[in-house]
Amino acid sequence: MTDKRTKVDMSGQSGTDFSKLFYETMDKKRHLVSNLYLETASLIWNGNPYFGKENISKFYETLPVSSTDIRSVDAQPIAESFVQGQTSVLVSVSGIVKFSGKSSTLYSESFLLTAQQGATGNIWKIAADCFRFHETLS
Repeated sequence: MTDKRTKVDMSGQSGTDFSKLFYETMDKKRHLVSNLYLETASLIWNGNPYFGKENISKFYETLPVSSTDIRSVDAQPIAESFVQGQTSVLVSVSGIVKFSGKSSTLYSESFLLTAQQGATGNIWKIAADCFRFHETLS
């Protein structure tokens, strides 16, 4: 990909596709969600840090069953000079999530994705993830 427009278009489509995959996995196949992370990934969940794929997996296992409604996705390519030439995309998602036994809550989540060589070509893996519930101010 040589021109900026192509990179932006690829990032947008990749971000949308990845978001759908992530939340479908989170809601319906939670035991597989850690496969979307790099071994060295980080997750910040409402200010609580989890480092490494194994610790992230253990954290997700503690969460109740969820149902997610994505409301918006924005994805932008990261300049290769910032990520040692690695193809990377920043994906920002917002929506509504409902955990079993809790009321629906607005959330936003940002993923830093990096392309990894797979058997069938490049696949996206999460290098960093930051999730935050939106709280109303009183």
